[in-house]
Amino acid sequence: MCLKVHAVPQYYKEEKLNMATITNQATCEYHILGESETTTAESNVNEITLQAAGRLDLVKIAAPTQFVAGDIINYSVKITNNSTTYLSGVRIIDNLGGGNLAYVVGSGRVTANGSSYAVNPVATNPLTFTLQQLNIGQTITLVYKCQVIFNLPSTVTSITNQVQGIGYTSTGTITGNASSTITRRINTSLTMTKTASLTNVQPGQNFDYRLTFTNPSDDIYQLAGVADQLPNGFVLNSITSKEGSSSPVTLTSSDYTLSSGNLLAIVTAAGSPIYVPSHGSTLITINGHF
Repeated sequence: MCLKVHAVPQYYKEEKLNMATITNQATCEYHILGESETTTAESNVNEITLQAAGRLDLVKIAAPTQFVAGDIINYSVKITNNSTTYLSGVRIIDNLGGGNLAYVVGSGRVTANGSSYAVNPVATNPLTFTLQQLNIGQTITLVYKCQVIFNLPSTVTSITNQVQGIGYTSTGTITGNASSTITRRINTSLTMTKTASLTNVQPGQNFDYRLTFTNPSDDIYQLAGVADQLPNGFVLNSITSKEGSSSPVTLTSSDYTLSSGNLLAIVTAAGSPIYVPSHGSTLITINGHF
């Protein structure tokens, strides 16, 4: 039997991973000794992965992944030198979500080879860290904190911040990129705020204590009860409730109790129910004097 063998290499690339997959398959032709008719056989397809010569891998993680304005977000950037050359230094640049985040001063730290040390940015707009050298295959981790700006527009429902890594070689640079996205947390809890109509009062002068209940959810809330420890010497005149844009309603003695210690308890289950409308507010006004 006579054999003739040849291999056919094939290539296809995976640009997202900065690597190439090389496939290789062999074929042969053979015939029975003494006969001229040939037959063809093929081998299996073998694959190997050829990594790019200059690759800086970044993995970015945010915690927590949901936020409200003013929240502190912890960021971690894992930096790996997957190139074939030593890096004399690495620079990390974070765009801070287009200005929706602010770096928390003093929060930068690097972990490398089992040890951790503080690191300060060389710039904050954009946020820029200049880090240590990186051997082939070595990984370091940069962590830092950012605060969601307090005046974040209500239209912003998520924040994606891009981070770019630049590795410096003896002949040039290699780069890598990563990003992370955090989403705005929708607050569905009822909030209550207490204010007074006056900040300075005279004995016998009537004024109001105001309890404002705000409902940010799509549901209608019903108040099960409200307790307010009124100051000693405060004399109660009246209590009204106003739901949304409706007219105020005066509560009767069946709607509340007032203890000898001036603890006011509004029990709506026993009297008239008080509701807080969806995406609206209800105002309870307590009128009296000292």
